[in-house]
Amino acid sequence: MASGFDPGAEPEARERRRGTGREPGSAARGVKLVAATLAAGLLVAFAAANFRSVEVNFLLFTSRARVVTVIALAALLGFIVGWLVGRPSRAERKALRRALGEGD
Repeated sequence: MASGFDPGAEPEARERRRGTGREPGSAARGVKLVAATLAAGLLVAFAAANFRSVEVNFLLFTSRARVVTVIALAALLGFIVGWLVGRPSRAERKALRRALGEGD
């Protein structure tokens, strides 16, 4: 059954299956948040430990910059690309809103 409701199941079994009453996937979101926080902390520690100046070659120009700046810029660009790629399209967001509205 798609809904996960079994009318013949004992109430205790339904409660165990239902869990703590949190939304499905909320534990996974908590794990992702902890992992993201640890990764951000490691990035900050790594960037702070690498403060010397280096030569940076980027397509058509060469410049000198501190490693911490290069790391921070690369992290920011990586975040932006990841957010844009992972973000649902306008049509997907509209379909999701419609589906959530019908479920209430």
